Amino acid sequence: MASAGGAVRGARGAACAVVVASALVAGGARAEAPRAVCADPRQADGGPLAGGTDAADFGAIPEACAGTDVGLRLRGTALIASSKPDFYGAVVATSTLRLRHNIGRSSWTWLSLAADLLTFRYVVNGPVASDGFAFGPPTLGLHRALGDWPNTAGTAYARALLPLDTARVGGVRTGFELGVTGRRVLGARGRAGVQGGLAMLAPIDVVGGQTHAALQPVALAEAWWAYGPRFAVSGGVTARAEVSPDPTFLALAPRVAGRYSGRRGLSFSMLVEAPLAGEDRTNIIVGFFLAWAAPG
Repeated sequence: MASAGGAVRGARGAACAVVVASALVAGGARAEAPRAVCADPRQADGGPLAGGTDAADFGAIPEACAGTDVGLRLRGTALIASSKPDFYGAVVATSTLRLRHNIGRSSWTWLSLAADLLTFRYVVNGPVASDGFAFGPPTLGLHRALGDWPNTAGTAYARALLPLDTARVGGVRTGFELGVTGRRVLGARGRAGVQGGLAMLAPIDVVGGQTHAALQPVALAEAWWAYGPRFAVSGGVTARAEVSPDPTFLALAPRVAGRYSGRRGLSFSMLVEAPLAGEDRTNIIVGFFLAWAAPG
């Protein structure tokens, strides 16, 4: 009888151990399950922040994931270069409003609109200094997702720079942009990943009745890491060149960014870029972003 009771107790203990082990394995599997590459748009690990010095996000690699959001960017750039006997410098401050909106109920196609609301320029060229305010120009973009994969997202997009700029007198600047952007989640927990893209820009300047066009490729590659859903950091590099009509390397700029996502879809971000090489002599680019995103 004692041996039978011991056997029963042993069987019960083994069953309990199996249940506990199964629960731990299941819980571990859930904890290690990779997060979808296009997760909640209100989380901090969103797409790359718009950088560069061009107007209204023209040439800035966009997000690979869809979303409906509105944001305000405050960007400052500084160019300081000294040479004897003259000094040349420029400080530019720009406020940009940006909107994105999904077309239809799916997340396969969306529109983007960005406009420089107000730009202040202070330029010193030798003994001459000038300053002024300007509005525009805007950009309009159409984005289309390329596929639906668990760990990878890809998007093709087209963007147009519209010739509405009060800073230009006697000329206009417009252009087109075609590109692809992508994103991939790395690791079992989905707290890190890589993102970036490639684009070809065709800026067009019309001055004095003459048209000047160019072809400029731009590339962005960066890695990101999320500390939970509220805070994320990223770091990478962007490069831009001109292949026609005058082959020129324009800029190579390392970049670092941080993003905090609060409640109700509000987020605050900061981006710093420091061009190291190229014809663009801008010393530093700093952007502050305040945005609101609709639930996914």
